[in-house]
Amino acid sequence: MFDRTRRFCISLVSAALLATGAAAAELDKPAGPALVTITGKITHANQEGFEAFRDKLFGVHDLRFDRAAAFDLAMLEELGMQQVSLQYRDWDARHTFEGPLLRDVLAAAGASGDTVLPMALDGYAAEIAMSDLQKWPVILALKMDGEYMAVGGAGPAFVIYPMNDYPELAGEDDAKLVWGVFHIAVE
Repeated sequence: MFDRTRRFCISLVSAALLATGAAAAELDKPAGPALVTITGKITHANQEGFEAFRDKLFGVHDLRFDRAAAFDLAMLEELGMQQVSLQYRDWDARHTFEGPLLRDVLAAAGASGDTVLPMALDGYAAEIAMSDLQKWPVILALKMDGEYMAVGGAGPAFVIYPMNDYPELAGEDDAKLVWGVFHIAVE
């Protein structure tokens, strides 16, 4: 009898520890509107699966998910704001961008893939190797020249590589500089 009771207690404690560990892997729900949502190979989530009515834009782009990590402005800013000043060859002037490191955003979602695909509101997506994000301080910019980027401009977020700071990036085209980012898939 004692052995059965002991096993039962151990089972309860184990279940409680597993439940606590699972809860720790979840993110807080956004207090404000989600600007960027990460899906795919993630371990930390705060949003359950795709719902057609709620997730209309995801539906338009044929994006379905079982769970997601949704970030509002405050959550993104809490990851630390970095600056990158960039004068791209086709731009009229140098601009200063501010936002968290993209690798920190992905880490907050528990991303574990080899590739990320930031998608713009219009459906454009670029493939970015996770190794790029470890090698260079790529930011998910929320501000340009001190002002938040609006939807209809380059917002809500803009993937910015520090091309002017690293000679090996100088010849890169702008395909990975995705603006209007609302979704990032992790593969």
